[in-house]
Amino acid sequence: MRRPPLVQTGRDIPVEVVASNVIDIAQSVAKGAEVRTEVRRTRSANVRFAKNEMTTSGEYDEMTVSVSIALGRRHAYTTSNQTDQASVKALVERAVTMARLSPEDPEKMPLLPPATYAPAPSSYDEALAKMSPVDRASIATRAVAAGDKESVQIAGFFLRDAVDRAIRSSTGMQARHLETEATYTVTARTPDATGSGWAGREVHKIADLDDGALSRTAIAKAVRSARPRPIPPGKYTVILEPVAVAEMISFLVGEMNLRSADEGRSYFTGKVGEKLFPDTVSLVSDPSDPATPSATFDGEGMPLRPQSWIEAGRVKDLFVSRYWADKKGVPPTGSHRVHRLGPGARRPGASTSLDDLVAGTKRGLLVTRFWYTRMLEPQTVMLTGLTRDGLFLVEDGKITAPVTNFRYNESPITMLKNVDAMTSTTTRTPTWGGIWHVPALRTHEFTMASPSAAI
Repeated sequence: MRRPPLVQTGRDIPVEVVASNVIDIAQSVAKGAEVRTEVRRTRSANVRFAKNEMTTSGEYDEMTVSVSIALGRRHAYTTSNQTDQASVKALVERAVTMARLSPEDPEKMPLLPPATYAPAPSSYDEALAKMSPVDRASIATRAVAAGDKESVQIAGFFLRDAVDRAIRSSTGMQARHLETEATYTVTARTPDATGSGWAGREVHKIADLDDGALSRTAIAKAVRSARPRPIPPGKYTVILEPVAVAEMISFLVGEMNLRSADEGRSYFTGKVGEKLFPDTVSLVSDPSDPATPSATFDGEGMPLRPQSWIEAGRVKDLFVSRYWADKKGVPPTGSHRVHRLGPGARRPGASTSLDDLVAGTKRGLLVTRFWYTRMLEPQTVMLTGLTRDGLFLVEDGKITAPVTNFRYNESPITMLKNVDAMTSTTTRTPTWGGIWHVPALRTHEFTMASPSAAI
């Protein structure tokens, strides 16, 4: 049975059919080459508002084709959003030309064979995928009305993506995944420009997005943070809300690499198997978890199974690439994009909320989020950044005053070593580099290095 011909837009052909056609074209152009392709259709839509009025709305539907060609140990990668037969052929020819000009890669690994992938809960929500422009505008309208009611300036951004992707290779490996994702972030500012509040959430189902509650949270923080008073820099007990935790943890995960540890370039050199953190700290990646559903394969087509990185405070495993796994004789982990930090052990029936963390704090700071976080020193995972959009002094279990912001210098290693409490539930937070489900937590000896003029 002949496959339908490729067309210019490709939107009326399933991504897996386009991917198979790409493999056919590539094998006819580059006989004997190793070929892997990923075809991705992204339907994206957004709405943006600022200064209490809607500013922009956008939408696009695009299919992209990526082709990787390997001629022995020489390989190259090309991508395009043109999916007609002539364009795909030209794309493959360009990859072949670049591969022939490339030096041999001593770490080149062969393509994976066909594999069986574990089933995962659906990460696709039809209601989210079919949101209309009116539905998106309603989010902005509700936020603006709430801002007007409380006499604050409000701004925000809602983004929805529906992604259908297929991977195929000349070895017969094939995988497909369909998912939706929405991110909503909202910031409120007081008229005197001294108070600012933020809230945000990432979801894969529209029913899980309570945009009204998020807008109200941002507004309440803005009002409460107005006219902050300065306090001296130093080491503080801090309560970090989930988005602040996620930002720090994302840098930690980036350094959890077995090769860099084996080569002495990492904090984790010689620390696999060591207990570094309290029993309550766990870090896992599981695309089959209903809270964090995702593809059960990575970009190479390698099956992804539940992976424990930190278990009861002990460093159990580090990311291992296929090349380093082959060199060291250990199993590769695959490249996970889902990470969940949480209490690994707690009393049966115990439930801890953000309010409980505040109530149990003698003196400290409640941090809404960080901004402009950057790496200072990879071997200690020392980070620097700014607190922003709501920093509050906590005394005797109560929030007593807004305080001016700080530049912080701290490592997520220290943050987790000194943690003494986490919320029982985790939240999917908007941050870069994957899907992050984290709790709010309380930790000690957190370094607020110098004052910041940010609000």
